[in-house]
Amino acid sequence: MTVAGSSSTATSDHSTLTAVAYALLFSVPIGVGVTVMMTRVAPGNLTDPLIVGPGLVLAVAVFVLVVVAATRGDNAA
Repeated sequence: MTVAGSSSTATSDHSTLTAVAYALLFSVPIGVGVTVMMTRVAPGNLTDPLIVGPGLVLAVAVFVLVVVAATRGDNAA
């Protein structure tokens, strides 16, 4: 037995999961790359905020940007 509107909820859940998957696909490499670059240009260990901070901030920013664009943009499913 199906509930009316359950297919739109399933489609919405699928598109949200797809948006999160694409966001992770794009944000994780950027965060890792910036963090590795910071270990080369700034003195300190990997646990220092100066090293991890920029990579984390950029990864979160790209993640949010991709999720918002995929769910609310012109090309939203």
